Amino acid sequence: MKKLIYVLLLLVYTTGSYAALSSGRYVIVSKLNGNALDVEDFSTEGGANVMTWLTLGNSNQQFDVTELGDGTYSIRAVHSGMSLDVWEWNTADGAEVRQWSYSGADNQRWWIEERGAGYFSIISKLSNRAIDIWEMSMYAGADARLFSYWGGDGQLWTFQRVGSSAECYAGATLTHRFVDCGGKTIGLSCNGDSESQSPVLTLHNSSVRNVRIAANGGADGIHCTAGNCTMADVTWEDICEDAATNKSEGGTMTIAGGSAYNSNGGYGGNPDKIFQHNSKNSTTIISGGFTAYGQNGKLWRSCGNCSNNGGPRNALIYDVTISGSIGSVAGVNSNFGDKATIRNLRIQGYSPGSPKVCEEYLGVQSGQSSTKWGEFWNSAYCDVSPADVSGF
Repeated sequence: MKKLIYVLLLLVYTTGSYAALSSGRYVIVSKLNGNALDVEDFSTEGGANVMTWLTLGNSNQQFDVTELGDGTYSIRAVHSGMSLDVWEWNTADGAEVRQWSYSGADNQRWWIEERGAGYFSIISKLSNRAIDIWEMSMYAGADARLFSYWGGDGQLWTFQRVGSSAECYAGATLTHRFVDCGGKTIGLSCNGDSESQSPVLTLHNSSVRNVRIAANGGADGIHCTAGNCTMADVTWEDICEDAATNKSEGGTMTIAGGSAYNSNGGYGGNPDKIFQHNSKNSTTIISGGFTAYGQNGKLWRSCGNCSNNGGPRNALIYDVTISGSIGSVAGVNSNFGDKATIRNLRIQGYSPGSPKVCEEYLGVQSGQSSTKWGEFWNSAYCDVSPADVSGF
């Protein structure tokens, strides 16, 4: 009898231990580049490619993830009902991931294993290979393929459960969620340039889309505090202190589309940086046609004098428009190993040197002043050439 009870307990424990993730509807986001698994072009056809794109949370980026009882999961696209499928039963590195009608075969079964800090690997039962950002691309449109698991950022994913617009309100904290705010306007207050203000939204491995931050309520903007965060199609009516701050150690904060306006002498006082980057070993991505309006100090700045300051901090800025005046676009601390990569940047009235595009600084500790070294091109810390910038 004791032996039977032991066996039953072992079976219960073993079955439970497989379920690293609860079944549900998720947006699946890459640790490497902050982009989401995406069925290309919203296709509902069998054989459509699965890639990665800016995290917008559309139905072709939402997946019903279901535990199958043997420790594996099915992953089915909401818009088509089809399953992620190892194409043509290919067991080699580089195998394509596509969608196909669900059959429950091993090429549609996936091990989802927790790897720490809220990240998971997704490994095919068929081949024991992991879904991988192909060639470690940082850009939207990167393919998702299979490769032998080695634990790199391109093989780690966060699962953001799809929530509702009711979760989107001033002062909210979102944890492991994707929320479309439905066009709401939210805000707290704005005490000029004060850095002690609360954030309007706090994102902990979460993403929001389609929200307006009120001109008189921008406070300290949106904080990304852990994991990967995306702010898609967000409108900052008038920046208060900062539009958003990256505080996610080892994570990625992405701005996808949307716009930010800053008025000189308005609610937020003097023009300042739009996006602040405080966390180390982390990345801020600004893309998707984001547009800055009004008068601004900088688009992005690696913190010059944070407490326990250091790096590296990385920025990837592409497909961005500056429609207004700005002091400079990006500021890196070269002594901390920061790097800004800039492509396809459009600046109103641009001429060489006005405004400066990428400036290098000496990063210091809290209470000290950060020294500016000046504008650099094609350096180890400013990866941008004059051909990457155009005026209009």
